[in-house]
Amino acid sequence: MPDFVVHALSLAFCFMVFAASPASAATDQADLSVGMKTLPLLTNKIIGTASVAIIFDPLNPASKEEAVGIKAIIDDKFEAPGGLKLIATLVPINELGKMAGSQIAILSSGLSHHYDNIGDAAAANNVLTMSTDLGCVQANKCVLGLVSKPHVEIYFSKTAADTAKISFGQVFAMLVKQI
Repeated sequence: MPDFVVHALSLAFCFMVFAASPASAATDQADLSVGMKTLPLLTNKIIGTASVAIIFDPLNPASKEEAVGIKAIIDDKFEAPGGLKLIATLVPINELGKMAGSQIAILSSGLSHHYDNIGDAAAANNVLTMSTDLGCVQANKCVLGLVSKPHVEIYFSKTAADTAKISFGQVFAMLVKQI
């Protein structure tokens, strides 16, 4: 079976598995799993090790707590598809230059006032952005919006993807809701 079919089926399975998960306000392991299942569908595959910038607002305690939680999940032997090893780094919103060299950025909540800066930094560094805050995707500043509860949905901003030079294979379009 071709790899893209295997990954598409894996993502579809992920949709079914996480569909019954309880609701949560902060990005959790289920949300991260949904986002990471899209990685094999990238046209420029990420292999080996991927640097993950976790963006947060240090002046917002909930944002910082969520970012620390995301990092803890990734640092606790989180399994990404294809044996990809993830190395997470906390990136305060006022230090977006630290995003350089990252392949993936995950946003904590509470960053709506910073969408433009995040989108610009991600585009300049060709970083795939993911967030459970769908407003960032709707503003065309994040590439992927992740929902794992009550059922799995992935939202996609083609504008943000094009700006960051991020592209996915054809199967991806069947699995996401384009904004």
